[in-house]
Amino acid sequence: MKKRWIAIATLSAIAALGIYAVKAPSSDKHHFTMLAAKNATIEKQAIAVGQIMPAQAVKIKSQIEGIVDKIYVNLGDKVEAGSPVIKLRPNPTPQDLTRVNADLLKSKADLESAKVKQANLQRLAAQKIIPANFDAYIQAQAAVKSKTAELKQKQQESDLMSKGESNAGSTKLTSIIYAPINGTVLDVKVDVGEPITSTESNQAATEIMTMADMNNIIFKGSVSEHDAAQLTEGMPVELTLAPYPDLKIAGKLTKVAVQSEKLNDDSNNNQQAQSFDNGFAVEVSDIKFPKDITLRSGFTATAHITLKKATDVMTVPERALHFKGNDPFVLIADDSTKGYKEVPVKLGLSDGINVEVLSGIEPKQSIIDASMVEGL
Repeated sequence: MKKRWIAIATLSAIAALGIYAVKAPSSDKHHFTMLAAKNATIEKQAIAVGQIMPAQAVKIKSQIEGIVDKIYVNLGDKVEAGSPVIKLRPNPTPQDLTRVNADLLKSKADLESAKVKQANLQRLAAQKIIPANFDAYIQAQAAVKSKTAELKQKQQESDLMSKGESNAGSTKLTSIIYAPINGTVLDVKVDVGEPITSTESNQAATEIMTMADMNNIIFKGSVSEHDAAQLTEGMPVELTLAPYPDLKIAGKLTKVAVQSEKLNDDSNNNQQAQSFDNGFAVEVSDIKFPKDITLRSGFTATAHITLKKATDVMTVPERALHFKGNDPFVLIADDSTKGYKEVPVKLGLSDGINVEVLSGIEPKQSIIDASMVEGL
């Protein structure tokens, strides 16, 4: 009898455990990674990579040929407009010297001849043999003035070629080259003793140095054609410089190219023929650089251009979304067999990581990380 009661008690316990296993809450079967909706700022941005550089840079060249005699400035010097930067020493060829001297002698002879002719006609006019307004007499007077001016020109050419300086009225002609703008010397490309080819030559003129106004720095870079289609001038920009990665510097988009760089640069057409993305040049100015940083032309920079912005809106991570076709859903945990229900949501702006939720869930509501749910 006692054994029977023990057997009955054992069977009853086994049955109870089976009933408990069937009735246990379904949440014990599912272990979901949970996320929470929260308020945040969403920005959609275009990225441009490029460099900072002066808005105005001037390449200095010479109008006369010669040899570099003196260099008055050094790399990095700040120079005022009108200050001397380089002096040339004349270096004429024997043929040039011969030609200039011959032209000078010829001009002197032509002037003497014109003066003699004028003097003869002047005597005739004084003797009343010809009238004062006699045509030949008037022409002789004009010829003297013309030959005088021509002689001055030839003398100036001779002085410049032999001495490196001359005078033209109140203007001093010199072989000293002066700074055309207020700015900083970015590059000195010649040394003392080097020959200089002038802008008047048939050959390419020698680039002597480069100057720029470092008080007006801009960013120039490139964006993809997808981003270029969404850009308009005046959009806010946040710059990051490679030497100062922790600094966020504000600026404004001021130029967007209307033609791709691929079309602008014909030399790269063959190399870029296989690329389907056309770069478009952009320019950022009104940049608020901190005063305590050192800037150098050519620093690599990245521009984050704000296309759209939603402030203090409800957001969820993109990985929380589950799509059926084009319709977005979030998963809310419940006591169903699956352990969740699908709730449709209406989405707003996305930055690729988080997305704005316009409707469908409540602020701070817990949702399931859909990327971690198997079988979706």
